[in-house]
Amino acid sequence: MGSRLRDTVRFLFELFCEVSPGDHVRDPHVVRKYPENYKNEEELKNVPKFTFPCQLENTFVQHYSFVLTSVDSKYTFCFCRYDPKANTALVLLSHLPWHDIFYKLLNSIANLLNSNERGELTSFLEACRIRPPMPGHTLKVTYNAGHSVFSCQSPDNRLPSIPDNCNLTEYFSAMDTKCMAGLWAALLHERRIAIVASKPSRLSACVQAANATLFPMSWQHIFIPILPKHLVDYLLAPMPFLIGVPRCVMETVRMSEVGDVVVLDVDANELKSPFHDLESLPQDMVASLKKALSDKNALGDAVSRAFLRALVCLIGGYRDAIRIEKGQLITFNPEAFVRTRKNMQPFLRKILQSQIFQQFIDERLELLNSGRGFNDEFEVECNNYAEKVSTGSGQKLKQQYRDWAKTVKKEGGAFFKTVKDKANPAVQSAVKTVRQGGKNMKSAVRGLKNKMPKTGSRPSSINTTDDSRFSCGSATPVSSDSSESSPSHDMPPREPPPTLPLDLLTEMEFLFPNKRRDSFPGSALNSDISLPDKASSGSDLIQLDDTPTDLEDFDPLKYRDKNEKEQIKTSTDSALLHEYGLDFSQFGLSDFTASSSAPETSAVPKGWTTFN
Repeated sequence: MGSRLRDTVRFLFELFCEVSPGDHVRDPHVVRKYPENYKNEEELKNVPKFTFPCQLENTFVQHYSFVLTSVDSKYTFCFCRYDPKANTALVLLSHLPWHDIFYKLLNSIANLLNSNERGELTSFLEACRIRPPMPGHTLKVTYNAGHSVFSCQSPDNRLPSIPDNCNLTEYFSAMDTKCMAGLWAALLHERRIAIVASKPSRLSACVQAANATLFPMSWQHIFIPILPKHLVDYLLAPMPFLIGVPRCVMETVRMSEVGDVVVLDVDANELKSPFHDLESLPQDMVASLKKALSDKNALGDAVSRAFLRALVCLIGGYRDAIRIEKGQLITFNPEAFVRTRKNMQPFLRKILQSQIFQQFIDERLELLNSGRGFNDEFEVECNNYAEKVSTGSGQKLKQQYRDWAKTVKKEGGAFFKTVKDKANPAVQSAVKTVRQGGKNMKSAVRGLKNKMPKTGSRPSSINTTDDSRFSCGSATPVSSDSSESSPSHDMPPREPPPTLPLDLLTEMEFLFPNKRRDSFPGSALNSDISLPDKASSGSDLIQLDDTPTDLEDFDPLKYRDKNEKEQIKTSTDSALLHEYGLDFSQFGLSDFTASSSAPETSAVPKGWTTFN
């Protein structure tokens, strides 16, 4: 079971629509949508049913969410804002689980619809439906005739905190210590779990927050934050599930038919379970967890960190089971993992069979074997725990990984040949054709350089400031910095020629018709967001330490259209080699700009493998 999040996200949101609850004659239906040409009929059919899973209270505005699962087990997150005055719900579909950001965006849309400038809606949505902001950058869009601004940043890797995280805040305020700890234990044992509440806003928040308490793991089975009444038979499924059930839907279910299910009643603050999951965990750890959760005035990440530290006590010893040998793929030894916690070996043997733990180990091994490493709050707490019990496992693993990384750098292509033989069959094609493809591209680029103008350059549409600012009627970003950039700081500014005979991007597309336009550094699609410095980003594409990379991943094995397969065959090989840190600079694929005054550079980032 792979990650439920998509590797490639092209837009901040995929679809906006307004949904009507219908009446006794007509079922819930989509009133309008943007973009109009959205073609996923399966999602368009399911959105109204999930948006109005039951009769909603018409006394106050509610924010809630649900997920749709694709055939490849990937999530599409759906965020709703129901307004009883309009008696419709505004819905955003996205591949990003950014609840607070999308609830904020829905409020901005609602404000715009309730203003005199409601005609700006399409322009506002068009300005927002771009690539998500990169870490450290801010997306700003003005609307309502310039009187209002929507802004958002890419969420950082910090733990969910109170009151910033709406889901965790709602969950912590609704449940007591015993219920939260008992539900967490049931999640670790992968039980069939139903969370029941009257309000969709509270229901979806509790389901999402409960799943987040498993970090760095995540639920891998049936996951339905709000269950529509037409899918009530899912409660009869024999496999593990985590389902949020509206109270009016739960009242139609015969519990005798459901079987052994853990039921959390949010309204009554009550947990019913036929199992003794919490008692099967180390009691000193359970006591520490309950003590941390008992402070109802807790703010910040105290609640999230309490669950994280409890997980460190249980599975933090996984690092002692990591096997690192020079020149070989890094592996995980299950028996060594069981030996890391002598007082809880029955639980460790059980969790080894769980999908949530298997997915966690697979992700960690993938990060290690790709050379990226990792460094998150879980690893920080693992280090603290290792120092507390004087095991020193963190420093030992880190030193072993550094030695392994040095070996990878020395062996270079030989090691990556091993990786492509054992891990990804598609890399075989990439490595096999790299030399021939590199020669062909080198020849093409040389022809391009001969055609480049000697003077002048086309003004760039890329904004490289920390902020990207948009106006509703504008198709290009407006920099927050009013100063004009010049091609070179060593030469005085001069007026550009009246006509430019060559557009570099157009010429690149002409020479490489099989390359997708958005794969070029300065393409129009990439102009929608602020981009990091090329000089700084190149050195971090593959890291031989535990620092995470901020660069966007690209999965060349997935296509939106079958007809694209032949068109991007060449870029597939290139992207795969790029992912494994292989360098094309020796084939003449250096960065070129439209200005001939810029010197040609062919710097090879540290840690890359160079083919001669």
